[in-house]
Amino acid sequence: MAYAAPGRLLSHYKVSRDPDGHLVLLMPWPGGSLLGCAAPAVAISIIGGLLALIGNSPVAAAIPVFALSFAVIFVVVLAYQGSHAWVVKAGEIKRGTTFGDRYWAGSRWSPARSVVLKRVMWPSGRGSSDRVFVVSSRGARSSLLTVLNWDGSESRLATGGRRSLARTGPVVPDAARPSSTAADETLKSAVSESVREMADLLVNELRVPLLFECEVAPPPPPRRPDRQRWI
Repeated sequence: MAYAAPGRLLSHYKVSRDPDGHLVLLMPWPGGSLLGCAAPAVAISIIGGLLALIGNSPVAAAIPVFALSFAVIFVVVLAYQGSHAWVVKAGEIKRGTTFGDRYWAGSRWSPARSVVLKRVMWPSGRGSSDRVFVVSSRGARSSLLTVLNWDGSESRLATGGRRSLARTGPVVPDAARPSSTAADETLKSAVSESVREMADLLVNELRVPLLFECEVAPPPPPRRPDRQRWI
């Protein structure tokens, strides 16, 4: 176990150096997503409990049980997804676990071949996701950062929540061009500054090349013609 000295990136990741001088990256605690999940579950449980007391209904009594069970499972998953840490040195990276300013680094180093900056366009056409991967010598990918971009609105750190919970992640600098489908060097200028900062930091520490990818969502299926109704 070790402690990370205070220091934050634009992505809200904590950054420090271990005693050997290696870079340490800690994911931020997904407090907003956890609150966004727990608060509705507690409200539903209270309402269900009151209905059970007033109406003496076994169905209403089961509502708090299901709501709290769902919340507990979801909170555990979100907490796990927000507990990752990485230690980085030239040509190698290893994964760990974080809680607060503490982290527990793994024992196995993985050779790093490249850093990939990838954009995924949303099927709705209303935004995109930008991700930063470290690719190992065997081709396996380790995702270190994901930022969600709403076109014409804002960019937020992905903390594990989906749909309405996706907007509970912390705000990061807006992507300059969230609808750009570039898959070359120009993608760096289209993403959020927080994504660019993370990619440059990993490239400098790992001393590997930076690659670019863009995944464009397939067009929506054609709408079926309305069937003619016979009276």
